[in-house]
Amino acid sequence: MKSVLWSSLLLASAALGCASPGQPTEADASLGSYVLDAVPTDVQNRTLVDFGGAVHLVGYDLSPADRAAPGSTLHLKLYWRSVKKLSPGWALFTHVISADAPKPYAFDNVGALRQAVSDPALGTKQKLSPSDWTPGKVIVDEQDIIVPQQISAPEVTLAVGIGREAVQLTGKEIEGLAGSRLEILSGISDGQDRAVIARLATGVVPGQKNDPRGERRRPGERRPGPAGAGRERPLRPSSPSLVPGHPPTKPAGADLKEKP
Repeated sequence: MKSVLWSSLLLASAALGCASPGQPTEADASLGSYVLDAVPTDVQNRTLVDFGGAVHLVGYDLSPADRAAPGSTLHLKLYWRSVKKLSPGWALFTHVISADAPKPYAFDNVGALRQAVSDPALGTKQKLSPSDWTPGKVIVDEQDIIVPQQISAPEVTLAVGIGREAVQLTGKEIEGLAGSRLEILSGISDGQDRAVIARLATGVVPGQKNDPRGERRRPGERRPGPAGAGRERPLRPSSPSLVPGHPPTKPAGADLKEKP
């Protein structure tokens, strides 16, 4: 009985040892097309942003490349090169930063690589996170980002990075891991260890309001009424206090005296 159990343990260990770290497992074999040996020659924008000497952002495609109207969709494709093996718990993040919002809009789990999956040690993780990458490989990270409708700033910044949330163990955070990010050693960043992909015009005029139906109105501009509603009716006095010749009446419970 002991020999059978020992043989089972050896087989399990061998199976784990043969698994190639950073390569899509059998459960997510569909992600194999996102792992390349080299950067494609048709990348629209070449760049080099060094994240902690472990990961390089080497290029990106963005469409549209100059506009991010509220409610529109940005098609983003990032090309990452793994340089060094990362410890468990690291994840990709994408932020849309707007001056009218106190916090950035996060799109961390948007895309095939970033889908949240269960993990016995971390609770949840991205399906093919930076911690799973094999050094030397190029990872293609595709996202469709819907620009938040409530944005009212004339410009937004699209930025990306690699960070880790606090690893949870029995409800407690491991010290030193809460909210940390891979430091950007070189390349264009916003000073908060986020690589700046683009600054995009939204088409929103300051003071302009977004109509719930998707139409934008300037201050003081009325929403068009229904068909046949072009004629205006004369205003009628709503109370005797508005009728000429009658003194104004004091509303119930109101103090009409000017306070100092």
